[in-house]
Amino acid sequence: MRRLRSSFFARLSAIFLLLIVALGAGCIAIAFQSAAHLFDDVEQLLNREYARSIASELSPLVSDGFSEDRVKGAIHYMMVLNPMVEIYLLDEKGSILAAFLNPAEKLLRSTVDMGPVREFVQTSGQHRALGEDPRSASRSRPFSAALVSMGSAPGYVYVILGGERYDASLRMIRDSYYLRAGFIAFLLALAATVLLGLSLFFLLTRRLRSLSDAVSDFEQGDMNRRVEARGSDELGALGRNFNQMAGTIAADVDALRRAERMRRELFGNISHDLRSPLASIQGYLETMLMKEGNITAEERRRFLDVSLRNAASLQRLVEQLFELAKLDARQVQLQPEPLQIAELVQDVALKLAPAAEQVGVSIAVDRAEDLPRVSCDVATMERVLTNLMENALHFTPAGGSVSVHLAREANAVRVTVADTGAGITADDLPRVFDRFYRADKSRDKSTGGAGLGLAIAREIVELHGGTISVESSLGHGARFSFALSTLP
Repeated sequence: MRRLRSSFFARLSAIFLLLIVALGAGCIAIAFQSAAHLFDDVEQLLNREYARSIASELSPLVSDGFSEDRVKGAIHYMMVLNPMVEIYLLDEKGSILAAFLNPAEKLLRSTVDMGPVREFVQTSGQHRALGEDPRSASRSRPFSAALVSMGSAPGYVYVILGGERYDASLRMIRDSYYLRAGFIAFLLALAATVLLGLSLFFLLTRRLRSLSDAVSDFEQGDMNRRVEARGSDELGALGRNFNQMAGTIAADVDALRRAERMRRELFGNISHDLRSPLASIQGYLETMLMKEGNITAEERRRFLDVSLRNAASLQRLVEQLFELAKLDARQVQLQPEPLQIAELVQDVALKLAPAAEQVGVSIAVDRAEDLPRVSCDVATMERVLTNLMENALHFTPAGGSVSVHLAREANAVRVTVADTGAGITADDLPRVFDRFYRADKSRDKSTGGAGLGLAIAREIVELHGGTISVESSLGHGARFSFALSTLP
């Protein structure tokens, strides 16, 4: 309940209800004000000819001049027919010559402003006008007026439409009716707002609540939580942005987890590959010290040779780690220059020929005719070719072959190093470029290096703006391929 009261839906609903209440109060006030004018307008419109009728009845009686005694009987008769009016006779300056009204009522004015009276007479009552009420010092009332000749001087019949009793009765009826009608209308509007408005708000904010729940679930660790992003409005855009953000965060978290797993594997592999040669060196040195007087020269030389090979292996591992660290930090500055890649491939093949001959594997270079020159850093590219060809030699059995194919492509030269070894399984294939990774089934790690050569090759190729890929299946060897851009 507390969460509902503090929710966006509750606050939005409260603001909407306050606006409805304010609007309803304003509408009722305007309705009351308009109703007052409406009664005045209707009263004046319906009785605009009333003063003219009185004037026509009084004209014969005042044709020789005004005499209150002569008109009193006629006006008394008219007031009997309509007791709600007040009749005044005015001279041309607005002075009240005679007043016919309830005897209990008193006059507070002796003159009437003639501006509205003359305007009413000239327009025949077509325009709404309020005239001064002689019974009040400040109030204006709807009236009817007509010109009448009183001898040689003109005069006016001035009729206040609705006397004091009429006002009281009308005010009571009007206030009671409009108050009741306004209150009922306000209650109906409020009920409609509660039932319809809040229901619509509930439906409109449902997507926002769903998004809030998704964010909360995502915060609690549900990385697969998404929202149904519908519509082209701001909430739809917000939902799509949340899904995109959640996908990015989930991918980053997965990447961090993989990186952490690789880091643990890396530390484990490094510690193993460093510990093995160190333990071997330490063991042989301790043996030589323990048998210092009883060891033959041949054994001493053999122990030293093994220790030297382990030290060299340890040195190569440290150098590879240092090289890979510099490549990761992008501290290697390439110095590209024009190069015939076929010549560099041939040089590397010749360099590795003795090692290939020793293990009974042949090396062949297959190049297309008229290959264009490429732009690359010679030293690092030689490192890539060496690593790929050494890797192929390590995993190709005696009698097999390693071949390097050079083919021309659009604006590039494709370099492919293939072997006839045991191949790589589908499970191992995505990870062959990971550091210290060596396939357990298709590649025996006792025949290979530390597992850094392919990782170094990938980093160097990416520094040249390319990508390196591998194709293999178990029992059919492996093919490593990358492309170098040609010179324009």
